[in-house]
Amino acid sequence: DKQGDISEDDTVRFKSYLMSLGIDDPVTRDAFRSDSDYYMGLAQQISDMMVAVLLV
Repeated sequence: DKQGDISEDDTVRFKSYLMSLGIDDPVTRDAFRSDSDYYMGLAQQISDMMVAVLLV
């Protein structure tokens, strides 16, 4: 095993963690035409998550 490789278990744990934060469909670079669009989408997702936490 190479150091830094991500196992399937790691991926499942990370997705579970994201779901516990309310992120059921994480933003991925493949979904955007440019880096700028990607970072805007990522910022929106983080903002939505933080607003939900702050309103509790």
